[in-house]
Order: sequence, then structure tokens, then C-alpha cells
Amino acid sequence: MTEDMSSQARQLCDFLKDLPRRHRNRYDQKAENELLQNLFWSLAGGPEHLKLFFPEHSRPLATATWKLRKAQGGADGDEFTEAARGTACGHIFKAGEATYRCRTCSADDTCVMCSRCYDSSDHTGHMVYVSVSSGNSGCCDCGDPEAWRLPIHCSIHTPYPDDMKNEGKGKAAVLPENLVEAIRMTIGRAFDYICDVVSCSPEQLRLPKSKKSIQMDEKMSRLTSSYYGGDIIEEPCEYALLLWNDEKHTVTEVRDQVTRACRVSLKEGEERAHETDDIGRSIVKYSTNLDELLRVSKIIEHIKVTVTIRSARDTFREQMCGTIIEWLGDICGCSVGQDHSILRRVICEEMLKQWNTGSEASNADVGMHGLDDHEWNENKVDYQDYRIVLRGEQADIMRAARLAAERTSPDIDEDDETNGTNEADAGTDEEDDVDQIAIESVSVDEIEGRRAFLRTNSALRRSTQPETDTDGDVDMANEDDDSLEDQEATFAGYP
Repeated sequence: MTEDMSSQARQLCDFLKDLPRRHRNRYDQKAENELLQNLFWSLAGGPEHLKLFFPEHSRPLATATWKLRKAQGGADGDEFTEAARGTACGHIFKAGEATYRCRTCSADDTCVMCSRCYDSSDHTGHMVYVSVSSGNSGCCDCGDPEAWRLPIHCSIHTPYPDDMKNEGKGKAAVLPENLVEAIRMTIGRAFDYICDVVSCSPEQLRLPKSKKSIQMDEKMSRLTSSYYGGDIIEEPCEYALLLWNDEKHTVTEVRDQVTRACRVSLKEGEERAHETDDIGRSIVKYSTNLDELLRVSKIIEHIKVTVTIRSARDTFREQMCGTIIEWLGDICGCSVGQDHSILRRVICEEMLKQWNTGSEASNADVGMHGLDDHEWNENKVDYQDYRIVLRGEQADIMRAARLAAERTSPDIDEDDETNGTNEADAGTDEEDDVDQIAIESVSVDEIEGRRAFLRTNSALRRSTQPETDTDGDVDMANEDDDSLEDQEATFAGYP
């Protein structure tokens, strides 16, 4: 396969490999613009065919972000471009947007059209109802043959009859063979690059971190195949500390922790916290000193947020993959000259092809290091603490029961009482053995310590709960310790 690579394919692979070094591992708007421009140049096979993608006077400036859908007039959605002809509209209604229901043409009352499709079709003399959408309540059914009893002949989505393909719009011209090959090569290499990078990214974000494991991750994430001709090896290697989003911490908590750990201003800490909340992760610190990054990560992890450390080169490449995925979504509904389906068709075909592996793919297997769940681990610890305290409570109840039984038999003489006690003890030996087995490995000090911990933890949890549950029930947050002990005894099987 590598022997058959064209010079253009080799040039694209070299560009994708070297882009992190060109921007010193900092993925900013300038790096994104350069990536998009080179993808379009490769897609067109050079400047000669670029005009087939970007209509006259619509090519963005070199300093702008290149978006093909916007250049081809599809800023309002791909469903209204020429490439959408012959497909269903699917326009999702926004709040306050008008929807049209033609009872004459529709198969049932749920079939509706958007305003643009209604204006592009003829419903003269039909029974039409107009309503206002409340938002996210459906989509336009224009172009769906199962939604209409009568054809509506929308000028946007209805395909041309065979005898009209050569009239007006003209028949789709056959694209040059070298252009089709450039399109296929670029999209195929884009998919391969995404797989090469993502297959090396750890799926488990809470693995123990050490200098050795981080350095090994950098080594195993290099682009090693002949597609790229060897990867970038930096000396010294720069690493990035990433903070990941969760649903347990507020922006303020994360801001304060980042500010404290990284020794930055509150403003910068808040920017990192908002970025994490908005896109799912944020790079909070770069450094070539792994010991320093490990120290900072331990401070941030004190509030049980997730942080990872990877090489800055690989982090840059992950951000590149995000842009490439957005680029594929941008071009899939667009046209090349008069061919309105080639991009969508090639994307589907290349997506189904075998991956030409260009890296070690060290994390290609799903779930190879297990799945992480902080909440499960926390609940497991609380349950173990509760079991220890409960065993202590059971022992106290058994002792109290024995004392109560002795006090209720004062008329029995000492010998009889001794014999009776021995008989009672003999009768309860089997039960006591079970209890003794359960508590013999737990010391008195440990039981008392665990009991105090559970009561403190329960009090803290009650103080943070709302007084009313989400379903409107009164919260049981004011129960005292005696109620808690009664509840524990009930759970244990005692009245």
C-alpha cells in the first residue's frame, strides 16, 4: 500500500505529522485555519480545481476560517442546498417558526412542511393549516415519499425527471479523474489519521500517573508507519496537563482549585474552568518538567476532579482530529461543480473501508483498562464503613438483651440462675458464634472511630440536601442520632 502512495498523499501525511511542531504544540485559531486550508487544497488537488468547490468571489481570505457550506450558500442548513435534491428535507423547527400542514397532500395530520418548502411547492386550492412551532417539536417531511398522498413537487428537494436533467440546470458534468482521485485520497487519509491518533489516546482517564507511564504513553503514541516516514521526537519532550469535565463540581470549585494548584490569577483559573465546562476539557498547564505536572495534578485531584498528563504533541493532534471531524461534516452536504453527491458518497465509501494503520494503536481495544466511576468507588467505601458500624451496633444490642434478661429474673437463686444462664448461653452459642465471627476482626477503637465517622458523614450529607425532594416529598434531613440508631437496628433485623 505504501509503495502506491502518490506524492500528493505523501505531502498530506507529512503536513499532518509536522503541524504540531510548526505551531509549537499550541493549537489556536491560526493552526486551525492552516489545517482547514491544506485539507481543501488537497481535496481539490491544487489551485486548478479549487473554483469547483468555492464559487466565484466566495473563496475565503487566507486569514479566515474556510467553511464550504457557507461559501456555497448553505449557511441556514444543508437541507436547502442543491446537494439536498432528491433527499428528505429534515429541517428541524425552531421555537416560533411557522409550520404548514396540507390536508389535501399529506398522508396524516403529523406530516408538515417548513416555510421554504411550502413556498417552493404549489398548494393552490388546497386545505392548508398554519401553526407556530414550540421548538424541537418535529422536522419538515418534504421529500419523504411516505408522508404524502399526492406529490408536492418541491423545487428544492424533488428530483428532476430524466427528460429534464439536461434542461435548465444541466446534466452533472463528469469531474476530472485526477480530481476524483484527490477527493478520495484526502478523505481516506483524513479518516486514517483520526484512527491513528484516537487509537493511541487512553480511554480510562483515571489510571495511576507516574513518570514512567507518561513517558511510555508518549512513545506508544508516535506515528510509526511508513505513511508518515517516522514521527517527531522532541528533546526535551513537552507535556500538557488536562482537566476534564464532570457533573459533580461547580465552576467556582474548579476555578479555585486550578488557581491554587497552578498559581495563576483567578481570571485565568475561571477561563480554564469555563472552557472545561463548555467543551469537556481544558489544558491548564504545559511543562517539560513531569515532576512539576504530577505535583500540580495531585493538588487539583484533591477535590476529585479528573486530570490527565499527555505529551503536548499528542494533545495537539487530538485537537486536530476534532477539527477534521467538523470539516467532514461541513463538506458532506456540499457540491463539487455540478456533482451534488460526490462528497457525501465518497465519505460514506471511505468510512466503510479498512483502516490503514499508521500508529501503534496502543489503546485501540474498547475498555481494555476498564471503565472508571468515582461514584461507585465512593459508595463502596461508605457501604464498608456502614457494615463495620452496624456490626458494633449488633454487639451492643446483644449485650443489652442479656442484661435485660438477667434483671427480669430476680427470684431465681444463684445456683439456678447460674444453671439457667449456662443453659441460655448454651442455647444461644450458635447465634453468638455467628455474631462473634462477624465482629471478632474489628477492634473496639475501630468500631467507635467508624461510628463517629458515619455520624459525621451523615450529618454533612443531610446539611447539603434540600429540605424538599424533587418529587415534592418532605426530606428526612432532621432526624436525630437516636432515630438513626433505631433505623440501623431495624436494618439488622432487630425491633
